[in-house]
Amino acid sequence: MLRVDFHIHSYYSKDSIMSPQIIIEHCQRRGINCIAITDHNEIGAALEMEKMGDIKIIVGEEVKTREGEIIGLFIKEKIPPALSPEETVGIIKEQGGLVYIPHPFSRWRRTRIKTDALERIRKDIDILEVFNGRNLSSSDNLRAEQYATEHNIPMGVGTDSHITWELGGSYVEINDFSSPGELLMALRNGCRVTNLSNPVVHFGSTYVRIRKNLCKFLDKMNRMEKS
Repeated sequence: MLRVDFHIHSYYSKDSIMSPQIIIEHCQRRGINCIAITDHNEIGAALEMEKMGDIKIIVGEEVKTREGEIIGLFIKEKIPPALSPEETVGIIKEQGGLVYIPHPFSRWRRTRIKTDALERIRKDIDILEVFNGRNLSSSDNLRAEQYATEHNIPMGVGTDSHITWELGGSYVEINDFSSPGELLMALRNGCRVTNLSNPVVHFGSTYVRIRKNLCKFLDKMNRMEKS
């Protein structure tokens, strides 16, 4: 059996400092043996980790479209941001990937997919995230589960981890798979284990984002002084 977390960020994301090795070590320690690395508009860490062979890796990317975030799973090339939801979905499908919608009803997130866009691409959604560990309200996750049930969409679980505290907190247990299609079938009989993260994790990722931006600014200033 696999314990799968569909939504994890490495230090390739601007708000995470977790290295590929640290992620793998903590997941192994906590019994997670399959993860999707879904960095913001990046796939470098996912490709790197796929070659390590320590645990099963799904190459993913959390793409910021013009109307909210969409995750592509099993993708082979980086997908550019700022496209329409339809264009993004089309590129995911062209690469043989799966369309995964993260935190679709998270009321406090400005990056969630807009309701109109969700409806427009609904028939192309392969997996809906019915539990996101970073949601501040259980009702947002419940609404996602109800939506997935109503439209017969396979259900995914993601910790949305940005720091090591979150890894292993939530997952879906499924049979092993060897293709995207087999994964979708396995999810129909999956067993979800869910726990909301402590809200303090949001301060951690905010601190990381500010620190990275400051370091980038200082590095730019140093280069300007040297030139």
